[in-house]
Amino acid sequence: MALSWVAADARTGKVLAEMPDLSCERVGVVLGAYTSAAASLPVPTAPEGWARATLPGGAFLVLLDDDEPSWGGLVTRRTRTLGDTVDLSLATIEAYLDRRYVRDRTFTGASQTQIVRLLVEEFATDFPIEVEVAPSVVTRDRAYANESDKTLLSVLTELSGVEDGPEFTVRWAWRHDPERLVPVLHVADRIGSPVPPDLGPAATFEAPGPVVQLELVEDYGAGKGATDVMAVSSGSVGERPQSPRQIAAQSERPPFEFRFTPSTSITEVSTLTSHAAEALALMADGARTLSLAAVIDQAPRLGRDWWIGDDIGYRVGDVWTERVGLFPGGGAFPGPATFPAQPEDVEKYNIPAFPGGLMGVARCIGWEIDLTGVPTVAPILEMED
Repeated sequence: MALSWVAADARTGKVLAEMPDLSCERVGVVLGAYTSAAASLPVPTAPEGWARATLPGGAFLVLLDDDEPSWGGLVTRRTRTLGDTVDLSLATIEAYLDRRYVRDRTFTGASQTQIVRLLVEEFATDFPIEVEVAPSVVTRDRAYANESDKTLLSVLTELSGVEDGPEFTVRWAWRHDPERLVPVLHVADRIGSPVPPDLGPAATFEAPGPVVQLELVEDYGAGKGATDVMAVSSGSVGERPQSPRQIAAQSERPPFEFRFTPSTSITEVSTLTSHAAEALALMADGARTLSLAAVIDQAPRLGRDWWIGDDIGYRVGDVWTERVGLFPGGGAFPGPATFPAQPEDVEKYNIPAFPGGLMGVARCIGWEIDLTGVPTVAPILEMED
């Protein structure tokens, strides 16, 4: 595995320069949102034309893995001092969509993934983004107005936030004739692949093994967990559009209420109800996130074995001694057909914080690559009961 950086023109995607001495500690991706990164460039060894190749708002910096693009960000800020290093701030392309505004546009009975495609193609012009959508049978009615001053990212986030709404993420790709690097917005009812029935996941992360760091967070704090959810819009008291209360059934917790405004322009109660139902589904059991980091050269290969949105396997500690159908911490049990053989030295797999081990399948909702020291890759896994 060889990691390298190149700079590309933000208007065309044309490669401007190779950046062999660019330093960046970590990069990452989150489903349906943007991430940022910090980088630095030593000027004495920088390529000719480095100033244009790091122009804020005018250049992409793209990380290549064996010449295949794995991450890219727009240069948003550049800081120069009396020293010989230039500091750079980067943001993924979703952040650029928050700098473009939606104008008057109405959709009636339109496929939700096509709504995303048409919005981006119409209102992110003069920018080298491509849109790839998967067919969807889910249709939506939407009306957008120029005077609402809503950005592309805000309306995509609102649409994604309704029950069974579309998902989106950005990947990078080479294009030819002429040679260039372009961001590709992928849109689907679900990004990534679930585990096929009766089969195990294509990628499994193991500890002990390639996994060198692991953290399971179970959070029922404010904004993370709720058993009683209501979605509201703007309006005066007594006239405010709001959803009926969505209440979790058979909760083991006392009532935790949560109210939120998915968008101030929503007037249909049915739309608000859809938002509330989606929020309850996510919050009823709180936020449960498993993050782990594995040595990148030993782990399942990002972009080949797995990607954001995929279901990924995990196995932590001794899962053999107290074998059960559902392991502590959640996650779907893969089934006898994919259960690993017990090793002879099973005692070395004992991890105190995970008695009985932790094993299952969870969805990857993001990832991070740490480029310091020995590079590691860290999928962020969303666990469901």
